[in-house]
Amino acid sequence: MIPDLPLMPHAELLMVFMFLSAFVGLLVSAILAFVNNVQRHANRLLGVSLFSVALFALTSALLINHAIFVVPHLFRVNMPLHYLVAPCAYLYVRSVLNQELRFRRFDWLFFIPFGLHTLELLPFLLHGTAYKVHYLQLLLVDVAGVTKQQEGLLPAYYHPVLKFGLGTAYGLMQGRLLWQFSRRVPATRHPENEALLRWLRVFTLLNLLLYPPVLLAMLLPLNGTYVTIFAVCALGSYLLVASTLLFFQPQVLYGMRNPAAAEPEAVPVADEAAAPSTESPTANKKEDLARAYSLSDERKHAYRARLEVHMREQQPFLCKGYGIKDLGSETGIPPHHLSALINQEYAMNFSDFLNRYRVEYVKARMGRPEWRQLTLEGLALEAGFSNRTTFFRAFTKLSGCTPSEYMAQITSSY
Repeated sequence: MIPDLPLMPHAELLMVFMFLSAFVGLLVSAILAFVNNVQRHANRLLGVSLFSVALFALTSALLINHAIFVVPHLFRVNMPLHYLVAPCAYLYVRSVLNQELRFRRFDWLFFIPFGLHTLELLPFLLHGTAYKVHYLQLLLVDVAGVTKQQEGLLPAYYHPVLKFGLGTAYGLMQGRLLWQFSRRVPATRHPENEALLRWLRVFTLLNLLLYPPVLLAMLLPLNGTYVTIFAVCALGSYLLVASTLLFFQPQVLYGMRNPAAAEPEAVPVADEAAAPSTESPTANKKEDLARAYSLSDERKHAYRARLEVHMREQQPFLCKGYGIKDLGSETGIPPHHLSALINQEYAMNFSDFLNRYRVEYVKARMGRPEWRQLTLEGLALEAGFSNRTTFFRAFTKLSGCTPSEYMAQITSSY
């Protein structure tokens, strides 16, 4: 039964606003957690951050229309989750920029405030229904009492101040991550990721703006009721704006790739190598897109080991017209990750990477009697090159001498 207590000003409008924010926030959190299979680690962190704010919006709506008396055990359940909003947002941005697949060794330290606050509130949370109903009846006589957050061991208003300090620090750390990434990878080199980076910047700005209004409301000489309304509206607006923006970012929300940011088409290596002096702006752009991905060290090591084993044992480079999509399909590594790996680890493009294996294959066999009888065109075809010219250019570029000169060198050594 809901007791007959006076409602705060504009209660109906506030209730609708907070219920709407909670619904949208919970929907987005569920999509990130259960629908999006791309960058699952990062998107689950984002989902936890938004879910924590959405649960706050839901309990706020229940407090505004006093429906909290129907579910009194929901009161203050969301409070420890407030300490997850900022760290999860920071870890989300870091995970996206660094392509992280799991937590780092000491990431658990970010969740200590959440754990401590949970332990602090545990005695209150374990109280029965009658106690909580009575407590809510006394609390809601003064609406401002809700913002004091004094159900634990710390005095009134300590937790809001702590959350402001931690939230602002994490927001600044997010901004620093984006600034460092922008310096490492200039804007002209990652047009494919521009939509995602724009979202990360807006999300970071929202996080920086999330906590100051709450602190200002407590410091300004305002009526306690209006302080509460101001704080609730600020948090509800953050959730509604962030969630709505995600609906316009399907590649983030659902894991879809924007058509304008599609993976570069695989260009046959022979064609690329045959015309090195006439590279088009499109080809250069594709190389830039590949460099835009920043792979984590762990992923680089795993990909590199898998790639080198495949190249050594299967020798796919012997196939003419072999492309990066073919290699990605055979190794299970996404083509854009392959491009990033080859650019970052081997400091070359895919064409040179493949041709390097072909040239080494030829050089290892040039001294054999059965290979000495082959023409340059025969050598090229055996190694997977499409023609003599392509082979000649690749061999000279990667070896520093022509095939004939190299043959003369090894012949004189016998």
